[in-house]
Amino acid sequence: MNIKKIKEEIGNGIQITIAGIIETSRQVITKNNERMAFLKISDLTGSIEAVAFPSIFKESVDILVPEKCIAFSGKVSLRNGEKSVIIEAVKEI
Repeated sequence: MNIKKIKEEIGNGIQITIAGIIETSRQVITKNNERMAFLKISDLTGSIEAVAFPSIFKESVDILVPEKCIAFSGKVSLRNGEKSVIIEAVKEI
């Protein structure tokens, strides 16, 4: 599966697994004073935003940085007309 296909064909809440390169990583602090990150991940077909909530971010803080190549699985989320991916598992490749 690729990012273009996710953006064009995959619906809200669908489980996906893809690989890509992290272009940008923006860390934020939650109300509970935990860190999480918004990532821009791209492959040869396009780019998509992915969200790493605190539990995943804590486990994977070392690989959720720009220029790392990762494989991740999660659910497609449709917010404000934009698709993103809620990361549920991630590993460096």
